[in-house]
Amino acid sequence: MTENVKRGSRGKKIFLLIICLAGLTASICSYLGYHYYSVYQSEKRTMRSLERDFEQLQAQLQKAVSWYPSPEFYLELGRLRLLRAMAEIEFGQPEESEPYLSQASEVLKRAIYLRPVDYAAFWELSKVYFLMSYPLMVYADRGRELCWEAIKRAPHDEFLVSNVLVVFFEQWLLLSEEEKTNIKLKIKDMEIANPGFLERFKRKWRKGHGDEKELALRLEELGF
Repeated sequence: MTENVKRGSRGKKIFLLIICLAGLTASICSYLGYHYYSVYQSEKRTMRSLERDFEQLQAQLQKAVSWYPSPEFYLELGRLRLLRAMAEIEFGQPEESEPYLSQASEVLKRAIYLRPVDYAAFWELSKVYFLMSYPLMVYADRGRELCWEAIKRAPHDEFLVSNVLVVFFEQWLLLSEEEKTNIKLKIKDMEIANPGFLERFKRKWRKGHGDEKELALRLEELGF
């Protein structure tokens, strides 16, 4: 009986030691992940150009996710690769953007898997699909689906909803009647939750597009 008690005591000590080692390992990995993420943020603030500094910035984020696979780190890595893809398009080389878009899609999907309640990764992933095969809008339908997924997770976030609506109104000729109905309902919902939303959205549109005539026609079609 005494021998059994001793074995049980040793077993408990070994178990507690394993738990402590696991906790220590997790703490070290978390620390290193946030360390490299902090280095990335610092370097990003002082970078001279995205084209020149991209590889170094990406390397810091890859170190961060390798030590600590946080959805926050995957999201930022997706954003960085998306920015690099957009830069290629602005340089007049849309074909060069494809690898960056593919890599951005991969990590953003990982961020969604790890934190499916967060709208941000859905919104960023929608941009990837809008830019794929640019200037053709081959994957625009999928992009808009992801926009709605983002809105479902933050239904009254005015920044998100107004940005999504800009995209939808820009793609007006591609929209189905069901999509237009959903947009109408969303605007009404936002007006109830955030009074004055539509007027603020109009100001946002004017700031980015100048002419409000097309927007006025589209809003009139919706009954506004």
